[in-house]
Amino acid sequence: MVQDIVTRLTDDLVFRTFFTLYLMADSDTERAALDAKFWRDASALDTAEQQLLSAELTKTFLRLPLLINQLHKKVTVSLV
Repeated sequence: MVQDIVTRLTDDLVFRTFFTLYLMADSDTERAALDAKFWRDASALDTAEQQLLSAELTKTFLRLPLLINQLHKKVTVSLV
């Protein structure tokens, strides 16, 4: 289920890996550590790579409303 959500959310392998690990983390502490490591690693990238990462993150967030709508429809149908 997590993989299905992440696959719909982004085509980028880096973000697919991050979101999969993030969503499957066992605790808020683990999620915070993953988030901190991701952004620490991202800050080590050169400027062009950081800009590509930022653009992909923006594209990913723009997909959220569509994904939320799809998941809402699935939940609604399964409740009926």
